[in-house]
Amino acid sequence: MADRSNRRVGGKNTGNYYNGIDGNTVRQLNAVPKRREREVPKYRPQRRPERQPARMPGIDGASFVFMLCALCIVMFVAFAYIHTHNTVHSMKKEIVSMQAEIEKQQEKNNIKYNEILASVDLAEIYKRATKKLHMVMADGNKVYKYKNKKSDMVKQYADVPGPGN
Repeated sequence: MADRSNRRVGGKNTGNYYNGIDGNTVRQLNAVPKRREREVPKYRPQRRPERQPARMPGIDGASFVFMLCALCIVMFVAFAYIHTHNTVHSMKKEIVSMQAEIEKQQEKNNIKYNEILASVDLAEIYKRATKKLHMVMADGNKVYKYKNKKSDMVKQYADVPGPGN
């Protein structure tokens, strides 16, 4: 055999066999592989069977009825809550309007009361009672208490004199 200058290091060839020939093929420089063209398959409509609607596994009629009843109960409770909430809200509005009306009435009452107090002149009343009606102020020892032992009814024998009499 001829002098071989190749030595194997780690299982790889470090040199060329016989001056540039490596294995059983010779390398070509700038060799471009041929391009393969694929055949375009002709479009053929495929007949597929119609799809059946998917069935939900695990839900039978009883479970469906139970879920439907539960949904109805939840909806009823939700509508009842909304109705109650709206009722409470409208009552709060009504209470606020009534409170405002009460405040207006109290203000009117206070104004009328102050007008009445301003129109009453105690000095004029005292003068009219003492001069015109000849009344006298009672002292502590001049007050007589009368107890009617017969009944609470008082008989009137004559008309009470008016301011013009």
